[in-house]
Amino acid sequence: MPRYIARLVLLSSLLIPLVARGGPLRQAAEDPTEGFVEDAPPMAGRFTFNLGGGLVFPVGESHSRFKAGWGFLLGAGYHLTEHFGIRAEYQYSDYNLKSDVLPDERVSGDHVMQYGDLNLFLGVLSGRRLGLYVTAGPGLYYRRVELSQFAGTGFVPVCEPWFFTCYTEVVPVDVIVDSRSSTDIGVNGGVGLTYRLYGPVRVYLEARYHHIFGPEYQTARGARRANGQYLPINLGLRF
Repeated sequence: MPRYIARLVLLSSLLIPLVARGGPLRQAAEDPTEGFVEDAPPMAGRFTFNLGGGLVFPVGESHSRFKAGWGFLLGAGYHLTEHFGIRAEYQYSDYNLKSDVLPDERVSGDHVMQYGDLNLFLGVLSGRRLGLYVTAGPGLYYRRVELSQFAGTGFVPVCEPWFFTCYTEVVPVDVIVDSRSSTDIGVNGGVGLTYRLYGPVRVYLEARYHHIFGPEYQTARGARRANGQYLPINLGLRF
């Protein structure tokens, strides 16, 4: 009998402190997130990657010649600090030509733009879920315009710098129906919103303005540069 009493006393001495503290089951019920990472992981010194896609709107002189298009992008970045870093990106985008660009003529074709840029970014708003950042930097832009159909007279003068075509004298239509391209430098800047899904994975929505310094052409109205202006709005993931 004394042996059982001793065992009971020993068991009681073990259980009473657990009951007084609420026990491990009670602690787990009070803190269901125990063992899960709720706060965003530190970003300083980390590499990140992003992919996305969306609509691309030509603006300025480009808007009068090309319809809104679509595009996708890939990128990689490095956080120098928690809120500041550098990111390299590549984007491909595609557009249709507006048919009424040239007076008294109707054209159809395709416009493709590809670029690579190297941007700085700064997080100006941080939190457990929402984030806001600004970004800007230089880029290298490749633009190609392909005229696939030219409905009009058989011989015409065509000078359209944004099609990388400028004939001040009458030329055959089959000379105009062709593909031309230009590679130029440019700059971009924009703003984005992020929402953290889990750990370092975030969904982002970004709008960025691109200005391309195009080649110069001598037109009937004087020298004109085929500068490009575009506004991509991308939705994607960063991780």
